[in-house]
Amino acid sequence: MARDTDDADAPTRRDYLEYGGAVVGSGVLAGCLSSNGSGPTESTTDTTYTATMEPIGTLERDSVPQNFVGGWGAAADVMTALGQGEKIVAAEGPQFWFTGFYDKLPGVSVPDPDSLDRVLTEDWAVRKELLYQLDPDLLATDPNRYIAYYGSDEDEVEEIHDTIAPFFGNVSRRKRGDGWPNWPDGESYPYYTIPEFVERYGELFRASERATALNEFYRTAQEEMRSRVPSDSDKPTVTVLNARNNPETAEGFTVYNPYTGFEKTYGKKQYRDMEIVDAFDGKYDGQSGITIGYEGLLEADPDIIILHFAVNYRDWDGKDATQATVEELRSSSLGQKLTAVQEDNVFVGGTPYQGPIINLFQTEMLGKQLYPDEFGEWPGDVTDDRLPDVPEEEQLFDRDTLAEIITGDN
Repeated sequence: MARDTDDADAPTRRDYLEYGGAVVGSGVLAGCLSSNGSGPTESTTDTTYTATMEPIGTLERDSVPQNFVGGWGAAADVMTALGQGEKIVAAEGPQFWFTGFYDKLPGVSVPDPDSLDRVLTEDWAVRKELLYQLDPDLLATDPNRYIAYYGSDEDEVEEIHDTIAPFFGNVSRRKRGDGWPNWPDGESYPYYTIPEFVERYGELFRASERATALNEFYRTAQEEMRSRVPSDSDKPTVTVLNARNNPETAEGFTVYNPYTGFEKTYGKKQYRDMEIVDAFDGKYDGQSGITIGYEGLLEADPDIIILHFAVNYRDWDGKDATQATVEELRSSSLGQKLTAVQEDNVFVGGTPYQGPIINLFQTEMLGKQLYPDEFGEWPGDVTDDRLPDVPEEEQLFDRDTLAEIITGDN
C-alpha cells in the first residue's frame, strides 16, 4: 500500500522521538521509540517509564495505554491474562481470537470478537483511515506483519507508528519466512516465548507484579502437565489436520507438521509439550504442511486425528466448518476405514493464536485427548457446539487461582 502524503502531513497525534533521538514538538510524551531500538531512552519527565519488545525496541511512555488494536488473538490473550482485555477496540483478525475458554474463569470477561472492527480489507490491505478514526494508544502487533502480509511499505508503517500509535508486537507464532522484512533497522530480531510476551506487555501496562504471578502459575502448571506425559511405548500415533480442509471443500486434507524445529514459536506449542508421535513424521520435506487424499491418510492410519483450528472453524462464515470435516470423515467409505474414525478418536483441536490462558486450556485439552489413562478422558464430542466443562477433580490446573491472578483478586 502506497504512503498517503496527505495523511503523512497531518498533525501528529502524539509527540515522539525520531531515530536520532531528537524530541519533535512539545507537550507530554505519550509513546515513543528509543534512539537505538534496544534500550531505554533518557527520561523526559519524572513520570515516564519504558517497555521493550523487538523489533521496535524500547517505548517510553508517561501513561498506560487505555485502548489498543490487536492482531490475530495471541496478544489479546496476553492482555486478557494481564487484566487488560477490555481495552481492545479492533484487530487484524478478530475472528481468530478464540474467547471460549474465558467463560471457564470466574470474573473474567472480554468483548465479543464479532463486535470488534477489523482493520484489514477483504483483500488484506490495511484500513489506514479506520486506524486514524479509532485513534488507539497502541498497536499490539509486529509492524513487519504489515509489510510482509498486508502490502504496506516502510513509509506507511513509519507513518502509522509516528502519527497514529506505536507498534509493540513480535511475530513468533511460527518461523518467519525467507525474505522477512526487518523494519525499522534492517536487523533480524529474536522470537519470544509466551512468558516473555507476558513480561514485556506487563511492563507496558505497568502490571509487572501480575505478570510475574501469572508466569509463575503458567510455568508451574505447564511443567506439571509435561512431567506426566507417558513414555514413548505408551503413546498413540497422531495426525494433525486442518479442521476446514477436506476433499469436498479443498484439494484434500491439510496435514500439519506439529514439530517445526523452532522451539520458541507458540503456535503449535501444545503438540510439542505433549510430545505427540506424528504419523507423518519425515513426510514434510521441510514444509509446515502437506496436502493429501484419503489414500495418504489411510496409509498413515493414525490412532488419533486432531483437527487444528477447530475451535475457530466451528463458527466460520455462519457455518460449522469443523463439523463438515468430521461428517466427511465419518460418512465417507474410505474415511470409515480409518482407525481414528472407527475408535471415535477424532478430536477438536486448538487455535495457534494463543497466549498463556488459551495455551493452558489447550495443553490440558490435548493431554486428555491423547493420554486419557494419565489425564482423564476429554469429555464431549468433536461436533459439540461449545467446549465441555472438565469436572473439577479432573482439571489439570486451578481455574480459580488463575482467575484471581487475572482479575487482581489474589
